[in-house]
Amino acid sequence: MAPPPTTAPAAGRTTSATIQSSKTGATYELQVYLPPSYDSSAAPLPIIYALDADAGFNPPGSRFQNLKEILERRGVEALLVGIGGTGRRSTDFNLPGVVPYHEFLTTELLPFIESKYRVNTGKRILTGLSLGGSMTGIALFLEGAGSTLSFSHFLSFDGAFGFQKADIDAMEQKMYDARAGKTFNATLFLARCGDTTACNYVPVGDLYDKLLKRAYPGLTLVEKTYSKSHLATDLPAFDDAMALIFK
Repeated sequence: MAPPPTTAPAAGRTTSATIQSSKTGATYELQVYLPPSYDSSAAPLPIIYALDADAGFNPPGSRFQNLKEILERRGVEALLVGIGGTGRRSTDFNLPGVVPYHEFLTTELLPFIESKYRVNTGKRILTGLSLGGSMTGIALFLEGAGSTLSFSHFLSFDGAFGFQKADIDAMEQKMYDARAGKTFNATLFLARCGDTTACNYVPVGDLYDKLLKRAYPGLTLVEKTYSKSHLATDLPAFDDAMALIFK
């Protein structure tokens, strides 16, 4: 007897755009994935903003392509915005450039995208790997020190928190002082690879322990360790994060 036919996951569609930032002075190529239900429904959908979208971390696909495939396989009904500019990561994801880059994300990119598409602004997700992972954590610290969170979920994968550690610690301290017991209503997903010599195992673990002790009201902390290489951690971590967020 022949095996039953398999059904391929429903495919969405992808569009592209370009945005010029007055905050960083750079131009960024964008890719936007719209899930299958987008054109058949009027409902606003969650949105995922992915740093390093044009990077070939796990070939043959780009980071955008790989994350999109995970969404399609899981049937996650969410938009995915891939932000290019991997060649600028050492500038945009580190201090001092991370501050104007975060301003670009929150004051230029979000309005640009969300004026064009139906988005659930209460469920915005930011994800990055390595320097992009530490930038994702810094985004939480910058927003947490203010009065408004632009993102609800911060997915930081094997973040380089050991680089510029003193500055990053100072930013977290500023957030802690500013919160003064205020409720967060945010999730920080910290993934790390298990190789203690070739990965950011220790700095990610140290940050998790620190934030756990802080006991920020309303902040959900998740830590997962993967038996993968530094770059390969990206895909199972994103897969697990999607399972957590879209139960």
